[in-house]
This record gives sequence, C-alpha cells and structure tokens, in this order.
Amino acid sequence: MAERQDFDAADFADNLSMMTDEELFALMQTLEQESEDVAVDVRETSDVFSKIALVETAIEDRFPGQLLAPYKEWQQRRTTV
Repeated sequence: MAERQDFDAADFADNLSMMTDEELFALMQTLEQESEDVAVDVRETSDVFSKIALVETAIEDRFPGQLLAPYKEWQQRRTTV
C-alpha cells in the first residue's frame, strides 16, 4: 500500500476529473473496500482515506446538493442486477 509521501493529491484529483461517473463510483467502491483492510496503527500514513475524501468531493462537485446519493443509488443498482 502506498504511503502518504508517494501520494500526489493534485495529480489524483486531476485524474478524477477525467473519469466517467461509472469509473468514479467504481473507484470509490474499491477505496471503501481497501479502507476496511487498513490497520488502525497505519491509518495516519495510509493514502486510502485521503483518496476517499477526494473522490467524495469529486462526486459532490458533479452532483451539487446531492452529497453521495448518486453513488449510493449506483451501489443499489449494482446489487439488484
């Protein structure tokens, strides 16, 4: 797992802006799954939570006023298919 010093937040955010909604939602799901495996003692050095925050912001920017509702709806559609 990459540590914070290897993580370029600006570059990551730029990449998010080029993703489709589907790609963005899939990334969020992957990051949420990865976050479950991060040990408590290394959470401060893990970049997973920083990435989640940036993806949340990107989703909220694309869907103003809806918070993470579009992502949650996407998750629901995927589990019902």
